[in-house]
Amino acid sequence: MTQDTSETLPIASLVAVIGGLTVVAMTAGFNAPLFSTRLDAMGYSDQLIGINAAANSVAPFLMAPLAPLILARYGLARVMIVSGILEAILFLACIVVPGFWGWTAIRLMMGFIAGVSWVAGEVWITQAATDATRGRVLAIYNSSFGLGTAAGPVLLTWAGHSGPAPFFLAAVLLVVSVLPVIWARHLAPTMHNDGNRPSVRLLMVPLRTAPVPMMLNLSYAMVFVAIWTFLPVYAVDTNYSVEHAYLQLSVFAIGSIVLQLPIGWIVDRGNSRLTGLALLTATLMAVATLETFVQWLWLDFAYFFILGGISSGLYVVALTIIGAKFRGPALAGAVTIYTLMWSLGALIGPPIVGEINDHVGPAGLTVSLILFTAVFIPFVARDWWRNRVEDRTSTS
Repeated sequence: MTQDTSETLPIASLVAVIGGLTVVAMTAGFNAPLFSTRLDAMGYSDQLIGINAAANSVAPFLMAPLAPLILARYGLARVMIVSGILEAILFLACIVVPGFWGWTAIRLMMGFIAGVSWVAGEVWITQAATDATRGRVLAIYNSSFGLGTAAGPVLLTWAGHSGPAPFFLAAVLLVVSVLPVIWARHLAPTMHNDGNRPSVRLLMVPLRTAPVPMMLNLSYAMVFVAIWTFLPVYAVDTNYSVEHAYLQLSVFAIGSIVLQLPIGWIVDRGNSRLTGLALLTATLMAVATLETFVQWLWLDFAYFFILGGISSGLYVVALTIIGAKFRGPALAGAVTIYTLMWSLGALIGPPIVGEINDHVGPAGLTVSLILFTAVFIPFVARDWWRNRVEDRTSTS
């Protein structure tokens, strides 16, 4: 299939939806630390705090079978607008219903609503982008979302974590996030109901027909969450500064923002599957040398900057492949599964690292990261080899 490069990129539509999601990301950036800090101050155990956090991560799995039907029935813009308003109301409800059980129920509902909204936004962006620019558009989206997430803790520091102020701030941000979507609601891509009833079996179709982008996102999620969770623990176990580990995480996040656009440009100019294979292989090589660079002063910052960029590039490449393969309700189903891969990686990654750490000590982080990347390389390489002729034709 010859790529159509004559399509016009709907700039206003994309600016609106990316802008709205960036504001949502600010709220997501302080959601977890806000609830964990408040529950800890109330005297709840770490186990209960973990259960509260898990409620937010489990909800997308409950949402998944219904998301394509909801998007087809109500449209992308309406779903994002209503979701933002409902989430704002739930944050305000946290003021009235404090405590573990109330907040856990609220976070379960938040996770469900946010999951549908996130899928709607990514379907909007992926479908609105042209084949010739999809990689760069998704790179801009990923960078913007990363900036919003990074701004979240800063806003929480400003608002404070006690009293009603942070909940009011979250509600205000969510209301603000729907304003550009309201303005651009008539520009949203149209979703058509294909007549199929929601089911887990139907939802598994994208996983069978396009497993590789799902694997890439699963790998990225496990690597990202493992580093974000266990690098400070590694610092304690190996007697180097925890504060320095925090700086390394900040540089990792900066790399994941800054390097997205060059990666998106490469995806648009070349073979997306080959780019994904190259990034996954480069990530494997990088994590395999973590113990070499982690305590090498100053050079460690360059290392984490690059690692953040190449690992998060997997997200852009994978979503680009999905956008080129699916349209309409099928795209909604594919993005839903794609989103679940991130949630799955975030759920299973840390326990695996913890288990390996118990057996091999601090080196368990490196061993885990190697496992999280190496296991997927044969499948990605096989997919690229089988589709190289098709990919070469589509990019000509």
